[in-house]
Amino acid sequence: MRKRFLILPVLLASATILQAQEHADCGTAMEICEKKAYHIDHASGEGRDRAEADMMTCFLNSENAGQAEENSTWIKFEVAKSGQMTFAITPHRITDDIDWVVYRLSAAGDCATKKVVRCMAAGDNESMGISSPCMGETGLKWGEADDSENAGCSDPGDNAWLAPLKVTKGEKYLLLVSNVTSKGPGFSIRFGGTAMLPCDKEKPEKDKPSQTEIAAKGAKPPKKQVTPPPSSTPPATIGGRKVQVGNELRVKNRTIKVKVWDSQVEDGDIISIYIDEVKVINRVYLRHKPQEFNIQLPAGKEHYLTVYADDFGKAEPNSAKVSIDDGVSEQIIDLVAGRSTQESVKIISE
Repeated sequence: MRKRFLILPVLLASATILQAQEHADCGTAMEICEKKAYHIDHASGEGRDRAEADMMTCFLNSENAGQAEENSTWIKFEVAKSGQMTFAITPHRITDDIDWVVYRLSAAGDCATKKVVRCMAAGDNESMGISSPCMGETGLKWGEADDSENAGCSDPGDNAWLAPLKVTKGEKYLLLVSNVTSKGPGFSIRFGGTAMLPCDKEKPEKDKPSQTEIAAKGAKPPKKQVTPPPSSTPPATIGGRKVQVGNELRVKNRTIKVKVWDSQVEDGDIISIYIDEVKVINRVYLRHKPQEFNIQLPAGKEHYLTVYADDFGKAEPNSAKVSIDDGVSEQIIDLVAGRSTQESVKIISE
């Protein structure tokens, strides 16, 4: 984590306040009531109160000696259903260092009594923005155990992620997000986990007979299907978006090596890849450097590989370069994923 502060003349103080972004203070935090993706287009300045995030423990070894707020955005939410809360923050400028703090508020929601429950100050040099484990996407993620990361990236196991937050119905929370590298570029944040916010809706379970009902009718329980069935027709939609088949490729082997990368500007695009209607690669942050995956095509002669946009980053649509290598030859295509249509490529196994 790097921090930079400018000491401005007193005569410019009023201008700085006027230019402060809308949600740069705790008291003007953006209130959300649904777990979904939010896009902050611009983050500049620390608002009117520049001392409301002082003496944060995980920031004490930083250049700012405990000051956590820089180019800040405050987000506020209340828990409607107890559970675990996760989120992922994607900087719109890939080499930016994003730090953040989660606070639990009192029942009254008073900013003055907020209590730190997660503190993320890990970061690295801007030149390490793509390769460092302490840069890039950050947030609360399943499988992590830490509740705090100090500034820097020198200790074993340092990374940009902390453990999910266990929350209780009725609790109120604040999230402070700071861009400590750049003044201006924003970020995208998507919320997840088992906890629910007031506007979230329970997903109804599909009606299906119980094992007892099946046994009473003398029928055997259905076997679990491990491999997707053979397919000769493309899926009509994925995630509610129309699938449009463009190119057609032929492969010699059912085991293929797939590489994906951003064909234009790194701006926070996140994609998933489907074979037919089955997700085989989950939430890949597109970079200029190709990321490689091995995929086993299911039985059948024809299949459809579709790129699905999970997050459009700063601009849409998502444009991905996709390389498909069957061990004999490598074929490269462009696939575009938008809000209404996802492009797919037909793969024929010879």
